[in-house]
Amino acid sequence: MERCNYINYDRRNIDFNVVQYGYRKCDPGFGEKPNIWRNFLLHYVYDGKGALYADGKRIAVGKNQAFMIFPGQIASYIADEDDPFEYRWIEFYGDGMKRLLPDVGVSVTNPIIDDGDGRVGAALKNIVDRGPMDNAVLMSHFWMLAEALGSGRTDDVSQRERYVQKAVDFIQAGIGRKITVEDVCRELNISRNYFTDIFTKSMGISPKRYIVSRHMEMAMELLRRTKYSVSEIAYIVGYNNPMEFTKAFARFAGMSPSEYRKSSF
Repeated sequence: MERCNYINYDRRNIDFNVVQYGYRKCDPGFGEKPNIWRNFLLHYVYDGKGALYADGKRIAVGKNQAFMIFPGQIASYIADEDDPFEYRWIEFYGDGMKRLLPDVGVSVTNPIIDDGDGRVGAALKNIVDRGPMDNAVLMSHFWMLAEALGSGRTDDVSQRERYVQKAVDFIQAGIGRKITVEDVCRELNISRNYFTDIFTKSMGISPKRYIVSRHMEMAMELLRRTKYSVSEIAYIVGYNNPMEFTKAFARFAGMSPSEYRKSSF
């Protein structure tokens, strides 16, 4: 397995901050275990193939495609056994990216980027292959990557779709706290009636039910894959009162968190 990894310790920007970036040529079947990711994580596949596992779904990824993992997501990825992928990656955070990604059609519900003209791959390669660099230089190259992500995509996304994508990303990023529909509307600066209408038509579920489902689905994943106690999981998914969480979980899943954990093994 070939790999390299560069860490940026100088993070003084307001909108964007790069944490680290690198390259990996994977062995067959290599994979990252499910994690609760705290920052944005972009992987670009230059050769081979593999799969992203996020929100209970498996998404195949191949050459000249990239996939985005979002803050607060439980996600993992794995290289193909016969044709393992070779990728470059970059980890970053910042409010600027939260505004940019929905505008270019990249969201929790649409994490794959098809890079037909190769601009995203070239921009990321330009960062990773330079190795360590001064923060100012690094950020100038990161802006080129951000511009490549937006290249040719904005016109394909309607204003309604942007609102829905921004809402989904806002809800996902705030998975560790209790978010209300009013919080989302304030973030988007639109009325509750309008937001409820466009969100329900797009997602097939009301915003309120979607918010609850995201918290509970994350709780289910944690119950299945970790040894956190029920109380710890309650806090992770935004409930300060474990009893309130247990009642909400039982309404959603039809059984208590402890019963669900036992049934998963």
